[in-house]
Amino acid sequence: MPQKLMVIMIDGISADYFATCRGRLLHLSALAERGLVVENLHSEVLGISLGGRVGMITGVSADQSGVYGNLIWDGERFRYANPDDVRVPTIPGLAKAAGKKVAALGFGMIRPEDADIFKPPWWVVSFIQRARDSVPHPSDDSWLRVFAHQDGGEAFNRACEQAGFPSSWPIMEATSSADRTIYGMVADQYALNWTGILAASDDPPDFIITEFLMTDSVQHYTGYKSEQSHWSIAQADAMVGVVIERLRNAGVLDQWNIAVMSDHGHSEIETAIHPQVFLPDTIMQSEGSVLNVVPRDAAHLAEITEKLAPYGVVPFHVDYVPEDLRPQVASFLAPPRTSFEPDDVNETEPTGKPVNISSHGLKPGDPGDDRMCIFVGPDVPHTTIYEANAVQVAPTFAKLLGLSLENFPAPPIF
Repeated sequence: MPQKLMVIMIDGISADYFATCRGRLLHLSALAERGLVVENLHSEVLGISLGGRVGMITGVSADQSGVYGNLIWDGERFRYANPDDVRVPTIPGLAKAAGKKVAALGFGMIRPEDADIFKPPWWVVSFIQRARDSVPHPSDDSWLRVFAHQDGGEAFNRACEQAGFPSSWPIMEATSSADRTIYGMVADQYALNWTGILAASDDPPDFIITEFLMTDSVQHYTGYKSEQSHWSIAQADAMVGVVIERLRNAGVLDQWNIAVMSDHGHSEIETAIHPQVFLPDTIMQSEGSVLNVVPRDAAHLAEITEKLAPYGVVPFHVDYVPEDLRPQVASFLAPPRTSFEPDDVNETEPTGKPVNISSHGLKPGDPGDDRMCIFVGPDVPHTTIYEANAVQVAPTFAKLLGLSLENFPAPPIF
């Protein structure tokens, strides 16, 4: 019987967290004990959320995929990257073109047309226009198109009805930060329940990809290895257990290869730099410890460099930016345990206590951005690998799906 592949991305679980807190994660540990563990899966450059997702489904570096930050420069402004910004083929698109049945259940950065069954990420509504943005960002046509695909389709709706589970994202009032956190956790649980339901249905897809987001958000605001962060990651672990039990109860667990991994790591942040305080009227965008700027000319770039230097900030290369945009963008790197937070227009001091007391997008190669990674299933060897690179993830998915590897510059992890 042809094997199937399920991918579960859990946002922001670092390699260090899984190595040191594995005893808290009963279900992930059980998978690891019978599968393959990559102890240090390196992040993309940069180690951020949308780039991490795109790297998982493309197998190329950011300069090739086009998504090098959560917000990217489009020649006129920094705006949120969207699925139509991805410049290369994706695993869902390749699998569908090869005749595979594909389900994308809340996983960001996938085009609706690249999946047979599609549910948009629950966070698209707030992502199109986030309340915490100091400057409004116009709604993006691509994200609006993604958001419009609320109906997962007949096969999805039928599977949910047979399982006695809702087929639509939860409806909850979320007016406070606590409400939004609870809503996110509930929505994440929906995504993983849908994954198990669809995989165990009478007509399952060949490839399912989903994500659990709130583990990242909770770490940002409460800290690395805080009690709240332990709780959020334990919730994700429990939902992996729910997926496994749905497969086991349906008698189909041995038909699935399963990949569980994060999109980037997480680390403690001690200091925030507020560059807008001393760089007014400068177009810039922070990505954790990296600051992307668009200088007006060489003199302006020299001024930016000079004003950032007292805070230990140094110029950084822009090799991770698509070649056609490199002449317009400059990049700077903060010291360890320091990140840029330029969004708050009310800041008056150049540095201060960070809002995101745990974060990612560190200096490329920093082990804090390394992420957890588990593969398990009938086509997966039982072993431990010390390290692997981000570009090896997608070809591993392709191999497990029986797709050609010609689109990928790197070899599979195994």
